[in-house]
Amino acid sequence: MSEDSSKDEKFIRWQGITITQLSYSINLILTFSVAAIGFSVSLLLNENFKPTSCQAYAFFLSLALLLVSGALGIWCTINRLRDFRATAKITNLKRKEGNESQLSDLRALTKKLGKKTWGIFWWQIGTFSAGIFVLVLSVAFYVGKEHL
Repeated sequence: MSEDSSKDEKFIRWQGITITQLSYSINLILTFSVAAIGFSVSLLLNENFKPTSCQAYAFFLSLALLLVSGALGIWCTINRLRDFRATAKITNLKRKEGNESQLSDLRALTKKLGKKTWGIFWWQIGTFSAGIFVLVLSVAFYVGKEHL
């Protein structure tokens, strides 16, 4: 086995691991967002939960951020599926002759979709982090007010 083919196999293996981990991370943040939204809604339905106006604004801001994070997670997943579909088309077209312009267009598309995926993913993480931070603060201030 040549050194080049060994490097290619390692690259393919690590690229596969990266793809798997990115999918896992997107789904994990999406799951946490949905769980936090569920927690927030359960608090809203609780008759004893009566935050002050400032706490209520913070609480609803956190809910909005978590909803945006969830929407970004769904968008990111759909974007990745489009990327995978275009990659599958590239693989299929490589077997046929005379499709260079179509291959070039699909490669440009997959490059664009890949960059878009990472951008959406970072926004998903950012909105989730901000939403959880504001949620924890609003609930902590509410609980602190109740025990004083």
